[in-house]
Amino acid sequence: MREEACGAMSVEFLPDTLDMLKAGLDRIDQGLTLFDADLRLVFVNERACDLLDLPEELSRPGTPFEALIRWNAMRGEYGAGEVEDMVAERVRTARLFRSHTLERVRPNGVVLNVSGWPLPGGGFATLYSDITVQRRRELELERRILKRTEELRQSEERLRSIASEVPAGIAYLDVDGIFRFVNRRFARAYQLDMHDLVGRSERDILSPDTWARVQPFFARARMGDAQTFDIPIHFPDGRTLETRTFLRPDRAADDSVNGFYVLTVNITREKMAATALAQAQKMETLGQLSSGIAHDFNNLLTIILGNLKPLAERIGDDDLRREMVDPAIRATRRGADLMRRLLAVARRQPLSPVPIDLCDCARTIADLVRPSIGEDTELVLDCGSDTPLAHADPALLETSLINLVINAADAIGGRGTITIGTQAGIDGTVAITVSDDGEGMDETRRARIFEPFYSTKPGQERSGLGLTMVQGFVTDSGGTIAVASEPGEGTVFTLTLPAADLSANASGAEQEDGVAGATPTFPLTGKLVLLVDDEEAVRHVLRRDLVASGAHVLEASNGAEALDLLEGVPGIAAVVSDVSMPVMGGLALAVAIRRSWPTLPVALLSGYGAEAMDGALPAGVPLMHKPVDAAGIAATLAIAVARVEEMRNADRETMN
Repeated sequence: MREEACGAMSVEFLPDTLDMLKAGLDRIDQGLTLFDADLRLVFVNERACDLLDLPEELSRPGTPFEALIRWNAMRGEYGAGEVEDMVAERVRTARLFRSHTLERVRPNGVVLNVSGWPLPGGGFATLYSDITVQRRRELELERRILKRTEELRQSEERLRSIASEVPAGIAYLDVDGIFRFVNRRFARAYQLDMHDLVGRSERDILSPDTWARVQPFFARARMGDAQTFDIPIHFPDGRTLETRTFLRPDRAADDSVNGFYVLTVNITREKMAATALAQAQKMETLGQLSSGIAHDFNNLLTIILGNLKPLAERIGDDDLRREMVDPAIRATRRGADLMRRLLAVARRQPLSPVPIDLCDCARTIADLVRPSIGEDTELVLDCGSDTPLAHADPALLETSLINLVINAADAIGGRGTITIGTQAGIDGTVAITVSDDGEGMDETRRARIFEPFYSTKPGQERSGLGLTMVQGFVTDSGGTIAVASEPGEGTVFTLTLPAADLSANASGAEQEDGVAGATPTFPLTGKLVLLVDDEEAVRHVLRRDLVASGAHVLEASNGAEALDLLEGVPGIAAVVSDVSMPVMGGLALAVAIRRSWPTLPVALLSGYGAEAMDGALPAGVPLMHKPVDAAGIAATLAIAVARVEEMRNADRETMN
């Protein structure tokens, strides 16, 4: 039964050939899985079932990728953490359909090498290899290397034969620091032949910085103490690698030191992995903290804004309103925008693209960064008069441009010119450039600038994530980023973004928040609206605003109460619910409403909006970000009505 499940094919084509192919794939030593473009299982061979301990029900064609990931997460395959968070992250990554290779240690100690790559027709294939024995051998190899280096120091020929095959740099220096032996890997790192290195001093071979770093360790080794140390080494080809060196003194019969055995291994990836893990943990902590703060803070802003707006309307003293109330309203809205930016940096805020005037955006960025880039830095704006509006998230675009301008300021060293330019692109795009006349970059640095944690300013406190975040934002926005730079000739970054399609504005089509033009609204007058929020003060403000707009309002403090009201009260025309609530949250409430009242418009309120980014919103249910008012609720309910109608039309077409 298991064999049939693991070997089943989803397409009947050339049965004999497919049977032969299945039989062959079932007998290879690697596990293989194939998923289609909808992330559903197409094929899994028997070896994969064995390596992953897949039950029969999860090894059938059509099984969702998410179900397999959840099975793994619940069994601790990915370590400790929230199961749904781990599932969501891996599903999100899988939908990128990017090639990847990684190693995973299973709870039973088996080490798997997992390699995945996208398929031309959509979907991806993944190969699983058991490398447990290989990894154990590698650890054993390092132990044996050190032991044999000591045991075989009297036999130079034997040392040469062993050292030539070792994946590490090995050398022997006499007490005066003269190389007497090096293996091929050591010599190759310094772009020399082994025979060219022997007889030369370490001071002639090592860079001044590296030589200064290793001297304290050699001094202690001369006293007879074995040394192990990690240092960065700068090589002649421009590379800087993190290394671990094992330095062992060579003792004579009288216990004096004749020289030193040196074994150096490259631990750059290990260091990068440790740094990446630490940074990821910091970002996760920041994301969790900011999400919690955002929920409470935006609730407070909803209450403040909801009270200030009617207060402004009732104050008869225009001077008092302009001097005290209007600034407070603007400050409240600015607080909401600042919180949105914090969530964007913490990757807890979905993209909210709107039409953006790039010239206005460039002027805003110039005003923001000009005080911090130095008096001797000239900041020039070169905005094309025919530049169309871009379609992008304004907060993330501003953050990206600030990153690029600050990097440019570093490149010119406080003296030079930075230019922000905008122009129309081709094929419905718009381009914005950030250029400088600084030191420029060579090909090696250009090739690495978008790598996570890579920084061209290693001596400064930089995370190396700025350009990675810029690239991620541009890619997620459907655009591209390019860099042109040569040593001594400055650098130009070009961001190409989709141009805004304003045709929908002219026809009165649905608009997102922040887009100019006529926005459809839900007619609140005379309608019975069910308002669901666990914060009584928030309900009070929104109820008053909705009633002032002509609506009748019922209230519930959680989803369970809301369902009871829907069952018992006829005539409810719309539901507006917070997402995060005890007993039953807004997402579960929306799912229940969609099931029992499929035509009832539902809109959700959120303090941070991660639900949209995580794909957790039920079909046809729009999300609005706090703080909100009656106008925003009416506009969002109009979107909900339109989406429900679209779903009904789609169902009718399917039935026909």
